[in-house]
Amino acid sequence: MSTTHSIFVLAALGVMASLILLVTVFRVRSAGLKVLLLLVAIVTLTPAGLVVLAAFPEWVDARFRSYKAFYAEIQPGMTREEVMALQARVYPEGGPRQKPRIAIEDDTSLTFFMHPEDSTEPNCEGIFLAFKDGKVTSKTYSPD
Repeated sequence: MSTTHSIFVLAALGVMASLILLVTVFRVRSAGLKVLLLLVAIVTLTPAGLVVLAAFPEWVDARFRSYKAFYAEIQPGMTREEVMALQARVYPEGGPRQKPRIAIEDDTSLTFFMHPEDSTEPNCEGIFLAFKDGKVTSKTYSPD
């Protein structure tokens, strides 16, 4: 049985409450009450903002943007050398981002984990590549 996490319920309730408060802002005459209702509406959106940031970390964290760009550019049919050249292009030596760590490298697979850089998290954001005859046959992105 699957249940909805409470943060999603709070986010949905926050959005509904904010909409009601914003409609009310246009109906009241007092400037002070309008400001108060507007501030409360903004505060009630906080859980929804947290859900969005958790779902799309690349909006605020350049590590995720680089890592997801690297994943997006990996295509089936690429050779291992092409994947490593792509990694060198996305993560140039001396660039602002540290290149992903290679966790598994054998004839049939290549696994990258995003480098956490100065943070302890994320430490398990993974890209899993399967190879056959020296070419990528599938790719999988695994969030932390």
